[in-house]
Amino acid sequence: MKIDKSRFNDAIKAYFLWKELNALIKNSHNRGINFPETISETLLCSAMGFELKRGTGGDARDPKTNEIIEAKATSNWDKDTTSFSPKEAFDLLYFLRLNQRDDELYIYNSGISSETLKLIQVNKSQTLEDQQKQGRRPRFSVIKLIIEAQNIQPVAKIELRTKKVIKL
Repeated sequence: MKIDKSRFNDAIKAYFLWKELNALIKNSHNRGINFPETISETLLCSAMGFELKRGTGGDARDPKTNEIIEAKATSNWDKDTTSFSPKEAFDLLYFLRLNQRDDELYIYNSGISSETLKLIQVNKSQTLEDQQKQGRRPRFSVIKLIIEAQNIQPVAKIELRTKKVIKL
């Protein structure tokens, strides 16, 4: 599904509603609400010209290359814990990193496929693939083990207040 201007605007409206609800919940509980994938995936597709996928593997498809895109996001700028299903298959992993204070969403192309991702060491004795073979959902920090480890810079930024997409 192609993301038109109306869907982009709806995703931004949903972001601000989520942000308000998240703040209210965090006032009385330790943990907030995860950043909804319906918002992050829609914004990614709009910014990068991808098509949103429904049902089958991957979150998006690049219509220029036909590559399957997996999107992972965090609403916590400094850290994340990201999980991957045992049968995840994609050509490129994109990571979205939200700066809530400034209402900016940074988009990173990790350059990593699901096959390359399997080699990541998720603990002292196991790779992501080892845990996937056990039917587990490996969890690790994409920020720490991919973005910072490989000094990957964002490829785009969405200024949510002004609805501007800036390619970096």
